[in-house]
Amino acid sequence: MDEIVVVNSSFIPKLEAHGIKREKIHYIPNFVSKKTFYPLDQEAKNREREKFGIPADKFVVLGVGQVQHRKGVLDFIEVAKALPDIEFVWAGGFSFGKITAGYEELKKIYDAPPENVKFIGIIGREEMNACFNMADVFFMPSYNELFPMAILEAMSSDTPVLLRDLDLYQEILTGYYDEASDNPGFIKKLSELKEDQFAYQSLVRKAQNGAAFYSEERLTKIWSDFYHQLVKE
Repeated sequence: MDEIVVVNSSFIPKLEAHGIKREKIHYIPNFVSKKTFYPLDQEAKNREREKFGIPADKFVVLGVGQVQHRKGVLDFIEVAKALPDIEFVWAGGFSFGKITAGYEELKKIYDAPPENVKFIGIIGREEMNACFNMADVFFMPSYNELFPMAILEAMSSDTPVLLRDLDLYQEILTGYYDEASDNPGFIKKLSELKEDQFAYQSLVRKAQNGAAFYSEERLTKIWSDFYHQLVKE
């Protein structure tokens, strides 16, 4: 190739290590369109909760992704057990069926989760905006990711984000989310967000700032400038 575009700046040194010249590599991240992911009013949020049997007054934590160890599903469950007054919802299923690593263990939990946990299965993309909106917090305890679009989708829906402390996120999301490195840390953060409105609203604003940074408008301009520069050269 003459040029290469990466969606995460952390990939750049790895490509350089393979002998690709730095001047050929360009960082342009993914974006989320506000036409697809956007905040809903309280009435619409309540309707979505009602659909899944979740009381309107519950504090709701949402996890998204395939049900597999890498996504931190077991940690999601352990955190939920420690916070019985919070409703935990996981959107996603076994996309790879029985060949999923740890399938037997995870399927038992999926079929009989703790009382405050709901596995709602694989949700169509057109329904995910309402799903993000019904949550008070988007919680992703993954151990490994590339550039998870679900985080940007949550931010675009004005849903605050709690993540595992991964180097990847520091490269691309610093200032837009809260983090912890283990289950006690997650439990502490979620308890604070439920009880402390100042801390909660502060995290909402961070999510909104993240949505603006990864907006379609901003990234479209960056792509346009990139193409025009190539033509000019």
